[in-house]
Amino acid sequence: MNIIEKEAIEFHRRIYQISAGTLESLKSVLTSKLYDFNRDRDKLDFLKTLRKKTVEDKEKHAKTCTGCGYDEEREIGLFAIDQEIDDINRFYSHEPQSYDKFNVEQESELHNKLNDILEKLKKQGHGQQIIFEEIEDLKNHFNLGKKNWFQLLKGKVVDLTLKKILKETIVKEIYNQLSEGFEQVVKMIE
Repeated sequence: MNIIEKEAIEFHRRIYQISAGTLESLKSVLTSKLYDFNRDRDKLDFLKTLRKKTVEDKEKHAKTCTGCGYDEEREIGLFAIDQEIDDINRFYSHEPQSYDKFNVEQESELHNKLNDILEKLKKQGHGQQIIFEEIEDLKNHFNLGKKNWFQLLKGKVVDLTLKKILKETIVKEIYNQLSEGFEQVVKMIE
């Protein structure tokens, strides 16, 4: 258990005692606690752990409850937590580790390979719009980092195979062509 999870569990024990159980008070206490964390990733981890504990707590209490306000207070808490998660997610963007980032040359190389693949597929008569959309979408996600980008690629090509839009042999050829030069990353995924 890391520091963020420990903080969330401890905070969960106190939040409903120090707030008045209203949305305003719960949100105020929660917002104040989130100021303890500078990174959005830490805030999200904290909120997700807090949410999980609240749901567990609510379900455990529901087994023996005879109609008290406990459940309603937890519902308000979940609402406030979900609002904070949504708010952070609007501005949060994944930042891969430096060793996992594509450099400009790698991005350009992959971009050109994707264009070559599109041309080959057109020549082979695979002109479905969904293929072009999926490949164009890959061009917009180099910010995910190498590992996540290749996982996204793998998911997209497997999906195209399962939908019988492309044959498995073509998909393997596409994957091998794009992963050329990135063998270390591909080994991590597999």
